[in-house]
Order: sequence, then C-alpha cells, then structure tokens
Amino acid sequence: MNNVTKNTAENTTAQETEPAAKTDETKADKFIRIGEYRMNKAIDAIGRLENLTNRSAYEYTQEQAEAMFSVLEQRVADIKAKFTAAKQKEGVSFSFGTKAGQEGAR
Repeated sequence: MNNVTKNTAENTTAQETEPAAKTDETKADKFIRIGEYRMNKAIDAIGRLENLTNRSAYEYTQEQAEAMFSVLEQRVADIKAKFTAAKQKEGVSFSFGTKAGQEGAR
C-alpha cells in the first residue's frame, strides 16, 4: 500500500484525537467543535506541502506538482459540492411562474 492511500488512523496518537463531546452539545455546537479541529488539521497538512518546494531537498517536475494540486483541488470541490447540495435541497420549490398564471387568466 502506498503512502497516499495508507490509513492515517494507524499514525494517530491520543494527543491527535478530536476534542471530546459535551453531554448537552447541540448538532450545531458539534459541527463547530469538530469542524474547527478538522479544518486546522487540514490547513496544517496543506502548509506542510510547502516544504516540498525546497529544491535543495527535493526534485520534482511541474507535471508532478500539477498532479498533486489537481487531486487536492478536485477533492475540495467534491466536498464543497456536498455542502452546497445539502443547502439547495432545503430550498427547492416548484412554481409555474408568471406565464402559467397568465395562461390561466385567458
């Protein structure tokens, strides 16, 4: 198994676990608590990619760099679409609009 697909749970220590839940925590509170934790971890991980730009320590092609960011950007777009899709489903409604109302008046 390569490093890209390796399960990161194998490398998790007790210090890296998500913050503990509170007994009276709402779903919104839980979203904020876990969301902040996971976003900060993601930001840190993305920041570590910058270390790979050190040409004295690493050698890479432009195609390799583009491939990394293509995958990263696609994954972010996929997740963002899930948040957007959930938001759109709530506001879905149907209307024939003005043309239908005008036709009915004839």
